[in-house]
Amino acid sequence: MPLKLSDMVEVSPHKTGVSLQTIKHHIRAPITQRPNWQFEPALGERKLCEQLQVLSLSSWGAENLRAAHGAAAALLSYAEHTQSQTLTHIQTLQVERNGALIDLPPATLRNLEITQTLRGEDSPTLLSLLDTCRTGMGSRTLRRWLLNPHRDRTQAQSRHEAIAAFHHHGFEPLREAMRHISDIERIASRIGLRQAKPRELSGLRDTLLALPALQATVPQPASQACGLLATLQPPLQAPDELHDILSALATEPAAQVRDGGVIGIGVDAELDELRNLTQNSDAFLVELETRERNRTGINNLRVQFNRVHGYYIEVTSSGLDRIPTDYQRRQTLKNAERFITPELKAFEDKALSAQERALAREKWLFEQIHDALQPHLAYLHALAHALSTLDALAALAERAHTCGWVLPTFVNHPCIEIHAGRHPVVEARLQETQGGAFIANHAQLNEHTRMLVITGPNMGGKSTYMRQVALIVLLASIGSFVPAQRCCIGPVDAIHTRIGAADDLANAQSTFMMEMTEAAAILHSATPYSLVLMDEIGRGTSTLDGLALAGSIAGYLYERNRCFTLFATHYFELTQLAQAYNKAQNVHVSAVESEHNIVFLHDISAGPASRSYGVQVARLAGMPPALITQAQHTLQTLEQQQGPQPLQMDLFSYQNSVPEPSVGQTELERLLASMNPDQLSPREALEALYQLKAVASANT
Repeated sequence: MPLKLSDMVEVSPHKTGVSLQTIKHHIRAPITQRPNWQFEPALGERKLCEQLQVLSLSSWGAENLRAAHGAAAALLSYAEHTQSQTLTHIQTLQVERNGALIDLPPATLRNLEITQTLRGEDSPTLLSLLDTCRTGMGSRTLRRWLLNPHRDRTQAQSRHEAIAAFHHHGFEPLREAMRHISDIERIASRIGLRQAKPRELSGLRDTLLALPALQATVPQPASQACGLLATLQPPLQAPDELHDILSALATEPAAQVRDGGVIGIGVDAELDELRNLTQNSDAFLVELETRERNRTGINNLRVQFNRVHGYYIEVTSSGLDRIPTDYQRRQTLKNAERFITPELKAFEDKALSAQERALAREKWLFEQIHDALQPHLAYLHALAHALSTLDALAALAERAHTCGWVLPTFVNHPCIEIHAGRHPVVEARLQETQGGAFIANHAQLNEHTRMLVITGPNMGGKSTYMRQVALIVLLASIGSFVPAQRCCIGPVDAIHTRIGAADDLANAQSTFMMEMTEAAAILHSATPYSLVLMDEIGRGTSTLDGLALAGSIAGYLYERNRCFTLFATHYFELTQLAQAYNKAQNVHVSAVESEHNIVFLHDISAGPASRSYGVQVARLAGMPPALITQAQHTLQTLEQQQGPQPLQMDLFSYQNSVPEPSVGQTELERLLASMNPDQLSPREALEALYQLKAVASANT
């Protein structure tokens, strides 16, 4: 099992200056504060080298990651403390450096509903749609792929090749074979901790026996052309020694060692003898009873057992005159006597202790199996990786086949070109609940178009369109086929989203503050290789403030960040962005109004929308008719009063300009108008101040 250095976070308020309450709020996980000395880099490097049994960490390129050494060692110490033992199954490192992964901020994961819906539910999400894996380790692998897409396309392309191979040769045989595979990933970790249960080890044994049949279902011709499938083949051949170790288990062992029946018959002679004493006691008692009846002539003599007095021979009063001399009285009853003989006493001593000794022997033998498995941990982890990867690839192949997805194309120049793209989750839900077809739409973002300004009615599909573009980019980046007819994706380093309205009252952040905070984070981090989704920015404040901020944010994204941007808005003034910027384009969601009804076409067309249809949407939501009528009259009045609005270039331009002096200005006003404080040096500003004071004094 690898230790991921990128996951190590030092929780030390004394060093970071961040309170534990703040950390708990942001990561939402239990926190145990560790002493500061456990985070020392030198101590951490030494501990990691001891754990991996190496002289340095240079083999993993981790020799200079000082902060990671301390954090990783602290986490390792914590895990050892909770498990009360060393973690021998951790035998390698995995270093994830900044820039290796596509950045998916928490807001993006939340807004795109990757693993949880906005309501906090596990379904319907992108993961729940993709996860048709047959094993738990396959599901976890697929989840890791979704949350950690690589910027480098080599890994994604190898998965594309593997999925194409499954399409050509069939994926159902492997998926059927996967039904007989246990969760080797977790079993291997429990073996390393010596905590594996009998049925987990029997599941491992059954998995090893099923490997030959499973290996036959992996596309063999493709394994020669597909590097990924070729690398997964060797671990599918288990060593004979591992089979021999696990053959000591019973065919169907008990759930716990303390229940007995864990070790198979014929494995250990001492255990077999103890089991015979326990299991064959009834036969011995019947045989003894028959012999004693014949020897004494007492026909009602009985050999019995109870938990209080153990084994005994019971004779009624009518037969007491024929009791042999070797019978020793054990208990006197009203109408009978109970005796024991030297032979029965010897059997009792052996039988009563046999079960306890058998359990102790089984426990010792089971521990021996754990010891024998330790040298094979590296192989078991390799096997778990191979099986989980095959399971995840077969699941993606099944999804692509069932949902009609296609192979995306990667190019080296920045672009996102999607022909007839679809939202995977919404499409699946439509087919499941209504049996309807999803309206596909194109998306063209390239060197000629870097921003799409999206307008149209609420409920029309603007947010769905924006999200589907981001999900298609994400699916392509993890190596999956995508819901489109054609798809061409250039380099992507991040997917940023600002969607919806939410507040954080616990940290005194209003809805608008959250909106601005998330927008600011995007503006500070987006690059020309980023995809940015902005939905209804500026709606949390007054109309003029919101319009000014929305226009300025759009202009900043276009001029400064120069990223690919999908900008959905109800501010129709912003549709003039396409006139201000030659690489901005207006598109809108089509809708048709018939009398008092509205039909959403969910089709993205060129050009700005004509209106928002907010009142019509309110009618669909069930607003009272009188309220709708009043709203329509008010809307008509406001539209007549407002009239057409001119283009406000100052919303979109970031070039500093000096206003031209107007006619009729005084000398002081002209001087003030000619100055631009942002362009003055401190010395020039001081000189200008003296100049203004001189002019003012002369005028007075």
